[in-house]
Amino acid sequence: MNTRPLVYGLKLSPIANEIEVIEETPARLADLLMSDQIDVGLIPIAIIPRLKEFFIVSEYCIGTETEVASVCLFSEVPLTQIQKVYLDHESRSSAALLKWLMKEYWGINPEIVQAVNDAYRKEIKGTTAGLVIGDKAFEQRKISTFIYDLASE
Repeated sequence: MNTRPLVYGLKLSPIANEIEVIEETPARLADLLMSDQIDVGLIPIAIIPRLKEFFIVSEYCIGTETEVASVCLFSEVPLTQIQKVYLDHESRSSAALLKWLMKEYWGINPEIVQAVNDAYRKEIKGTTAGLVIGDKAFEQRKISTFIYDLASE
């Protein structure tokens, strides 16, 4: 949903007749771009070093300087007790930021597990935490005891 303003004009004539707009998660768009299945994509900044070449074609992005409530690490225990962290499959930049925060800012080194679908949220219990983004994060806020908003951190 947060990319809709950035692609709105691409769905209108006359350009809509000239291109195909694929609406996918940023992580999926990154995969498509890296495999040359698309020419342009709204991709996570964390993927840029893995591209053969890249061109930034706009000064716009999705970012923040304050809490967003929709990109968070959730757990039932404080940071120092977390032993495993699931990473949301829909975000690469958030995962990269979380890894940096854990190592450089919080000084923790839990096991990292890349989630492949949304089922990982059931594993957020005990000493297992999870990075949850988007609307799912708003749902998870009602369940988890500890919430670490990556933007405010």
